[in-house]
Amino acid sequence: MECYVIRHAETVLNRKNVLQGWADAPLSDNGMIQAMKLAGVLPSWPIFSSDLKRALHTAELFAVPGQRIQPDARLREIHVGVWQGLSKERLRHTSLWQRYQRSPSSFRFPGGESLKDLQYRIVGAFQEYQERLDHFIIVSHRLAIKSLLCHLQGWSLDQIHQIDLPNAAVLHIYNDCDDHQLSIKPFILHD
Repeated sequence: MECYVIRHAETVLNRKNVLQGWADAPLSDNGMIQAMKLAGVLPSWPIFSSDLKRALHTAELFAVPGQRIQPDARLREIHVGVWQGLSKERLRHTSLWQRYQRSPSSFRFPGGESLKDLQYRIVGAFQEYQERLDHFIIVSHRLAIKSLLCHLQGWSLDQIHQIDLPNAAVLHIYNDCDDHQLSIKPFILHD
């Protein structure tokens, strides 16, 4: 098994440091450039994308003509409930935000999902693709990918904030032939 996992490119709400959740924010001009830089660099394997516009648009901008993009709602970002559209700066001083930072594994976004809910659905999708295909690409979101990484590495969800995953980051995940373990490496684009 070999795959690439990509965080969607920058959106206009990323630039404003706003929690997007399930909001359908468009890519920023910089985000479109980020996504187009991936064109011609990645293999033309089947693409599974979150059904949210920012992930689908990222996939469309790097896919080769005829490359299939299959939307999958299981790859969506965490549902942040009533926090959707709020600035992180505004939330950062609240006791709930502090609780989320201290103990993310036991936190449920008000009116939304927990990280365990998110991890359950993205890991299920990943395992399904892995059983069906030898090679594939996933385009998803920051917390969704970070929760998948926690699962694959055997880490607690309480370690999720220690993972850095900028917009348009690409991870290469593959079986290591020597010890049959999954290897996860950042995929670095060279200009």
